Amino acid sequence: MNKITSIRYNQIKRISPSQFSAMKNCAYKLVLAEAFDKRYLLPLSPNAYLGTLFHKLLEQITRHQIKTEDELNQRFSAELQTMEEKLILEGNGFYTPLQNNVKDFGIKKIQLKKYLLTLPTGTFVANKKYISEKWFQTTDGVLGGKIDLIIEDNDETEIIDFKTGSITMESLDDDGEIVYHVKEEYQEQIKLYAFLYSESTKRTSLKLNLVNLAKQKYSVDFTPEECSVLYQEARGLLDKINLTISELRFETIANPSAQNCRFCLFRPACSYYIEYLKIDKSFNDVTGVVTNTVTYMNGNISIDLDCNGEKITITGFGEEKSNYLNLCKGKTLNIFNLNKSMSGNIYTATKTTIIYE
Repeated sequence: MNKITSIRYNQIKRISPSQFSAMKNCAYKLVLAEAFDKRYLLPLSPNAYLGTLFHKLLEQITRHQIKTEDELNQRFSAELQTMEEKLILEGNGFYTPLQNNVKDFGIKKIQLKKYLLTLPTGTFVANKKYISEKWFQTTDGVLGGKIDLIIEDNDETEIIDFKTGSITMESLDDDGEIVYHVKEEYQEQIKLYAFLYSESTKRTSLKLNLVNLAKQKYSVDFTPEECSVLYQEARGLLDKINLTISELRFETIANPSAQNCRFCLFRPACSYYIEYLKIDKSFNDVTGVVTNTVTYMNGNISIDLDCNGEKITITGFGEEKSNYLNLCKGKTLNIFNLNKSMSGNIYTATKTTIIYE
């Protein structure tokens, strides 16, 4: 199966605006990403692959590179085929076809078509300059990233960041009423993009907008001072992380929790998370010593683990894992991406389940 024998840590030279919020919550995630050269240790969600595709098409529609529904259908089919071929080559063919593995696939495609069809005639203005996916970085090289779309005219610049998921979150105001506001991490991200753009171009008259598939536009208020403060915070945090890497004192920046760890794709390499699994049973991952295996007539196999004194049973492993698992008695295994039953002590292997020793 999979083993992580040692981790070679590297200094982090640069961070991106999209990493900033996660870095504040658990900087060790960024450290592990750099150590593994950003090669994920667990499969990426199929929703993320489709989100990348939609993100690309949203930009092309806004830039008026896609003008009709027929053009959108042709481009969508071509991009989807290319992505699915890539998934198969990377060993993630179990996600294909994406249509069968992404929730609300059809609804999202309809939203994309509505975005195209409801785009007002004349949205693409000839005297405006449209710039997509352009790289910017600070003069010191500490902060860098690609801005989704920049629309420049003589007087003002609009910076657009496309989001295929929910942009807002709800909270209660002082009167106990539900209010919706743009997620803080998205606000910080686009403000850092604004800092990058302004430092590079010296243009300061900006509008910042987040746009979703429903063509809803969320304006983010800001001041240049706010953007500068965020940049200084990012720079200071990067210095702290690199000092931690030099001293190998990661306990000061690792912050295991349900919020920080659930979707982290470097969980298998995080010893702090593995320890956290022993006390928090809410995850679809388990760690424990194999105490028993059972092979069924159809070749499938189940295993029992001693997880910190508690018996856990995992069913649904295919015949191809039978020989390996039968040799694992007495070994500690870390198993990721399981389905958890209502009882809590029984799990089922899925097509994305991965075992690490």
